[in-house]
Amino acid sequence: MGTLKLVKGRLATEAGFTLMELLVVVLIVGILAAVGVPLYLGYVRDSRLAEAKALAGEALTAAQACAMLNSGSEATNCTVALLSERIGVTTAGVTGDGRWEVGITTVTLDTTTNNRFLGGPVTVAGRVAPVDNMAAGIFIDTGSGVLTMRCKTDGTAVAATDGTC
Repeated sequence: MGTLKLVKGRLATEAGFTLMELLVVVLIVGILAAVGVPLYLGYVRDSRLAEAKALAGEALTAAQACAMLNSGSEATNCTVALLSERIGVTTAGVTGDGRWEVGITTVTLDTTTNNRFLGGPVTVAGRVAPVDNMAAGIFIDTGSGVLTMRCKTDGTAVAATDGTC
């Protein structure tokens, strides 16, 4: 009988959380999720584009080095298949994890004027989810030789008119 009184007394003093406290916690978690999820998704998208841009830069550097060594025969000696080991892709231009595909249009060295590079572009396109609608490319201006990085997040065919990144 004394044990039953002890249990009843303990239940009366330990009430737990009120409905209002639970609603406040749910509201705070909801606000944090509403703000945090879009920010997180933006960071993820930006990191994937950074991966594509880095791969495009690496491919351009390899193509430029090859053009310097093979001036006059770049079209045959500086293809994706021949540069694949330098940029870490298969001979078809696909990364080891199968997420990205690299394309290199012949980059040439113009030694007649200012020793500038012409040709291009160098493109990187997503092949599978979650990067299947992303692309980056480095375009070489035919007049000045200036490089411009372009990105696309709604398709895999990046063009010289797409936004810079």
